[in-house]
Amino acid sequence: MSQTMACSNLRYKMGIYIEQLFLLSPFIWLMVGVFSVPGGKSALSRLIPLVAVYCLIRFKGEWRTNLNNQAFKAFSIANLIIFVLLTLNHLLGGEDFSFARTLLIVQLYLTLLPWHKITLHQLSLVMALAGIVIGVESIYEVMVLNLGRAGFLALNPIPYATFAAILLISYVYFLFTMNAKKWINGLYSLGAIGAIGAIIFSGTRGVWLAVLLTFFLLAWPLARKMGAKKIFTTTLACCLFIGAGAFVAGEKLTTRYQQTSTEFANMASGNMDTSIGIRLQLWQRGWSYIKQSPLLGTGTPGYLQKIEQDKIAGLISRTAAPLADAHFHNQYIDTLVRTGSLGLFILLAWMLLPTWLLHKQQHYNLRNWTLGCAIIVLISGLTDVPFHHTHIIYLYSMVMGLILLKAESDKLEAES
Repeated sequence: MSQTMACSNLRYKMGIYIEQLFLLSPFIWLMVGVFSVPGGKSALSRLIPLVAVYCLIRFKGEWRTNLNNQAFKAFSIANLIIFVLLTLNHLLGGEDFSFARTLLIVQLYLTLLPWHKITLHQLSLVMALAGIVIGVESIYEVMVLNLGRAGFLALNPIPYATFAAILLISYVYFLFTMNAKKWINGLYSLGAIGAIGAIIFSGTRGVWLAVLLTFFLLAWPLARKMGAKKIFTTTLACCLFIGAGAFVAGEKLTTRYQQTSTEFANMASGNMDTSIGIRLQLWQRGWSYIKQSPLLGTGTPGYLQKIEQDKIAGLISRTAAPLADAHFHNQYIDTLVRTGSLGLFILLAWMLLPTWLLHKQQHYNLRNWTLGCAIIVLISGLTDVPFHHTHIIYLYSMVMGLILLKAESDKLEAES
């Protein structure tokens, strides 16, 4: 009889674990597959509705519980407002619909799942695995496939490096604020090493700068709560991690430095068709369009006509002009051109809303985590358009939403 009960309990526990794995499968895939596997994003867009429908049937009324979380409710309202505005902009102005569609899919996932069954520690372990995976994958791309820069396999190096940078900031939060066991801290450390490797192998100069500035800005809030011994140990560990990464990828760093020097030399001699020169041309033309319609922007169809006119007039090179069809290589200029200062204000408010909500609720450590992620994206946006890539929209909106959902239930794990 007791053996039968033991078997029954084992099956019950196995059923719970399998169900949790299924519920978390979109988040797991976002972390380990979307940025590393070709077609990974498409798989995620199909997986989330499947899990959402299951939750709608299996956990009726769970959405009410999640929306009773005031911070998450505010974030959800912001998502709904942005979805409506972007949909109208798509229907009336011909703008791209991918941001709105991605935001809706993530919102469904966040709203319908029973997050009280999942802990912040479980989510952090998935993120630790992500750093290890992306570190190994970056070595595979560069040293085995000889792709030159990590990130080309699934998308391109810039959003790839941005993902790795957000992971790195997350590990810093986990290591300094979670009361985890030593083996778990070891996983966080391995994840950090993997993320550093991916950032270096990506060869993305803008993200390198974003990581350095973010750590500089967050150093003081972290150091205030540490003793002198921990500050020394942490500084030494960071130097060792960065030094090891730089040693392994020394040739990559040297190559990018030489490329940068060569580009500046070419620009000085009048050749603006370099990576940096093309960006400067796009920013210059973008700024001229912003001045023509600062509040609402010219819209995508409008600026494409202007780019063609400027190419004929010789105001932008024939090499740089086609690249403007995609974006302006600057999140702020790109948003101002397409949707004006109103659009940029809404985007920045949405990005920083989770940080403000957590500050208001006095979850200061979680606030610093969201702020670190936001700073990475904000600085990366100076030389790229992170939210032009739906991979980053999935990542940012899901991570921010999960932090807000777990802020109350995991108070003991992430308490300030």
